[in-house]
Amino acid sequence: MRQFFYHKTILALCALGIMTATSCEDAKYTALEDQAFIDQTKTNGNTSRKVVVEDKGETTASFKVQLSAPTGEDCSFGLVIDQEALDRYNKDNFTSYKVMDQTGYTLSAKDIKIAKGESQSALVDIKVKPFTEEQKKAAVKLALPLKLVSKDGKKEVLASGGSIVYLFDNVVRQPVPTYNKDNVIKFELKEDLELTEWSVEYCVNISDLGTHLGEKNNQQLFCGWGADDGEIFSRFGDAPIEGNRMNIKTQGQQLNSNMKFSTNTWYHIAIVCSGSSLKLYVNGVLDNSVPLPGKVTKIRKNNVWFGNSNERPQWLKANVKVSECRLWKRALPVSQIVNNMYAVDPASPGLFAYFKFNEGSGDTFKDATKNGNTAKADGNGGVQWEQNVRIDGK
Repeated sequence: MRQFFYHKTILALCALGIMTATSCEDAKYTALEDQAFIDQTKTNGNTSRKVVVEDKGETTASFKVQLSAPTGEDCSFGLVIDQEALDRYNKDNFTSYKVMDQTGYTLSAKDIKIAKGESQSALVDIKVKPFTEEQKKAAVKLALPLKLVSKDGKKEVLASGGSIVYLFDNVVRQPVPTYNKDNVIKFELKEDLELTEWSVEYCVNISDLGTHLGEKNNQQLFCGWGADDGEIFSRFGDAPIEGNRMNIKTQGQQLNSNMKFSTNTWYHIAIVCSGSSLKLYVNGVLDNSVPLPGKVTKIRKNNVWFGNSNERPQWLKANVKVSECRLWKRALPVSQIVNNMYAVDPASPGLFAYFKFNEGSGDTFKDATKNGNTAKADGNGGVQWEQNVRIDGK
């Protein structure tokens, strides 16, 4: 049976610009045959695919050109850069992807053919080279937005499935510091904060967690204090929950994670306060949320830290690895969280402090933004460093 693709043409709108029930009933349908599209879009518009680019060798992404029905004649297609599609993606997702230079990738075919009697092409491979050291350092977000075009005019291209945006994420391998009961990382922010909305992100890996109520609780992570219920407090464990759940406090309210975390596993954590709600995302997925009273969150510039202070119980033996710690002066949308878990542009709007924790030695840490915040490990023992760690856990 031949497959058909339909588009709906609206013939009438009411004077106020609101479509009436009558106009919907009168809508005409036109059959669209033999149209081409990129198979990965499944005929959907605004399609994107994320590709993790390995740091050795080439990384390959593949697709085919698909027709809605077998063709009665040979036909050919090509690919062009679709800057409009990338601009639309960036606008919709609060991202800043740039088109990858042609030196960074190759296409296996510039002339894509579908033979008579067939409904799809051979595989087209996009081979992406490893990111350069300059690209890694700049944390530039690169993409390849492609638009399918007919080269011989024999077949039309389906508008809703003719474009796709490939998003390239560099695999992150970097040094990471480990703190324990002998250390706490203290931040000195450039200014006191009074925030109506904010976000905190970090990647964390912990070696020891309790599994029962109250067991090994209060293993502190990113924390900050101020006046008038001013706090951002995150930790593993609390007296009324298991030690492997996360507990977050702000504006006098608390949120406990639904997830039970595992030891020796990397997680990306995003804590987002919109003013009226608090949300916890784990690896880019919403875990839990609670309503908030909408207070201003006040944090003193010299009262922010990561890890437990000297009050940490000596029987807690956990070693904690941390990376990609960020403090934002705005509530992040989930799309931006997902796209930037392991690197983000230091010049991103609203990014106030960004500590990659990738120095590789020593006990002081640099702010990747130009805001002049500082961080230093404070305690009885020196920071232990582990080199060449893949923080996405893969």
